[in-house]
Formats: sequence, structure tokens, C-alpha cells
Amino acid sequence: MTNAPGALQRAFTLLASPAPLLLIGIFSLLLVVALQASVFGLALLCIIGSWFLKYAFVLLEHTAQGRPGAPVLSIEDANPFGEKRPLLFALLIAAWFGTALLIGAALSEALAGALRIAGMIALPAVIAVHAVTGSMRQALNPRAVIDMMQRLGSGYLTVMLVAVACALLAQWIVIEDAANVGLVWRIACAMLLWLLLFALLGAVIHDRRLEIGFDPEHSPERTAQRDTVALEKERARFVDQVFAEYRSGSSHNAWATIQKRAGLGAAAITEYQWMLERMVQWPNQSLAQRVARELLGLLLAHQRNGAALQVVRAQVKADATFRPATAEQTVQLAQLARDGGEWPLARTLLSDFDARFPAHPAQARVVQLQEQLLKK
Repeated sequence: MTNAPGALQRAFTLLASPAPLLLIGIFSLLLVVALQASVFGLALLCIIGSWFLKYAFVLLEHTAQGRPGAPVLSIEDANPFGEKRPLLFALLIAAWFGTALLIGAALSEALAGALRIAGMIALPAVIAVHAVTGSMRQALNPRAVIDMMQRLGSGYLTVMLVAVACALLAQWIVIEDAANVGLVWRIACAMLLWLLLFALLGAVIHDRRLEIGFDPEHSPERTAQRDTVALEKERARFVDQVFAEYRSGSSHNAWATIQKRAGLGAAAITEYQWMLERMVQWPNQSLAQRVARELLGLLLAHQRNGAALQVVRAQVKADATFRPATAEQTVQLAQLARDGGEWPLARTLLSDFDARFPAHPAQARVVQLQEQLLKK
């Protein structure tokens, strides 16, 4: 679901960065110069206008990709033969409104007005489709445009509402309040509102990336994936180190390395769990069983009885001689197995209790428990 206030806040934060503010300031001054230079400023007007529109699309892509910071207008972006999207969309808008005028002349002005409104409503979706797919053909596909509008959901409504607000505000600043605001400030405000729309659309695309099937460069999913890959590589190196120490005959050093990494507290449970998953694949299971016994003690201490029962079940299945480290753990796990209906497992855990813990105070409880299990 789109976080509309969050997307709008990110758009404002991005535009408050030095790069876009500096660009707006410089371009506003240059446009004033171009406008006052009459015919001789026409070339400058076209160049600055082209660069500004290109920067709007750069800003859109930057925001949609979730890139940090604010983009700058590079030399490549300023290349007149580089970024063609502003020209393509300008031609598209001109063709649409030209078609509406022809229809208005041939049929009715109401139908032409409806077409113009429909075109303005669909334009952000057209731009979004092109930003996601990179295909102008897809951007002109009505089904793809409608699908994009639906997938953007409430975010698209936010874009349209902000677009209307920006249009009204721009009209008031540039035209109605022109006498009270200098030309440079009017141009700067219009530029800022225009960039706000592109930044907001990019933020909405990034927010709805899962719904529209878009995989941006930066996202929580990609960050988590990179972190997972890095963690798996680091764990593989650690296991290789422990295995090398163990194979060299230094089981004491291998165990010390394991304990040092695991540490103390609840975090040790996670460490022992993933170590056990890898060590059970080793030919010699003695170190894996030691890790399993240490893990069982921690799980029981933190009252994670289900997980403890799962560990002991897997270990006994792999090696019927496996037992927990202490008498208390053995009895507790046997009781848990009994309560869970796993009577064979409970009987196995208690089968050699006398030999392992002779004259232990829990002997009477064990005998009683064994008698209960025999009746099952």
C-alpha cells in the first residue's frame, strides 16, 4: 500500500537538496536572460528548456530507482541527442491535443474537452509505464496504461491531486499574482512545482514496486538480499575454518572458535542453529552433536520447547545414541515428547538413563515416566 504522505515528503526532501535548487536558480536566471534577448535568446531558451525537461526525467528515474541523494545534470544528460523522452512526450502531448482540436472542430467541443482531460489523467501513467519498461510502445498501449493506473492505486490518485494543486498554484503565481512576484521567482516556482510532480511520481513507483513488478536498484528487498548473500559467504568461510581446525586434530580449538562466535544470550541460539544445519552434513558427527547439546540447553532455558524437541528429534533420527547433555534436560525433553504424543522418542531418551546418570535424584521420576510410556 502506498504511503502517500511519505512519498510526498520524500519528493519535497529531494527537491530541498542543493543540486535541484542550484539547477532551478541557474536555469531561472538564464531563462530570464533568454526571454529578454528577444530573437537572439531563442536558442538559449530552447537549450535551457531542453536541459530542464531532461533533468525532470532524470529526477523521476533517480527517485523510482530509490537512489540516495539528489541527481545532478551530467554532461551525458545535457547531450541533445541523448535523452529523447522529453521530445517524445512533447510530441505525444501535441498530437493528443491536436487530435482533440480536430475532433472538436468536426464533432463537438465537449468531446474534445473530454479527450484533453482523459489525456492529462493518463499522462502520468504513460510516463510511469515508460519509466518501468523503457518501451515507448508499451507506454502507448492503453491496456498497459490502465493496468499501471490500477496497480499504482491510491498513489496515482495522490499524483493527480498534487498535479491539480500544482497547476492551480502555478497559474496563480505566474499569471494572477505576476505583479507582486518577480519574473525570476515566478519561473523558479513553476520549475519547482514541475520537478515536484516528477519526484512524486518516481516515489510512488518505488513505493508500489511490488505491485507493478518493478525491481529498482535500491530497495529493502535488494538490501536484504545483498545482506543475506554476504552473510552466507561469511558463514561458509567460518565453517571452512572450523572444519579445517577439526580435521587437523585440534577439536579443542574448533570448539573454542565456535563458542567465541556464538557468544552468550539469545543471539547464540541463532548462531548454533545455522552451525548445526551445516555440521550435520559432515562425515563425523561428534562436533555437530556437541553443538546440538549446547543449543538444546539454550532453547530450553528460553522456553522454546518446540524448537528443542525438533532438534532432539532430528539428532536421534540421525544417531539413535544421541542424548542431551544433562539429566534435567533429558527428563524435560522426554516429558515434552510424551506430551506431544511422541512416545517412541521419549522412551529412547530414557532408555539408558540409569547407565548415564546412576543414583540421580530424578531416578524416581524417570521410573514413573517409563511406566507411563510402557502403557502407551
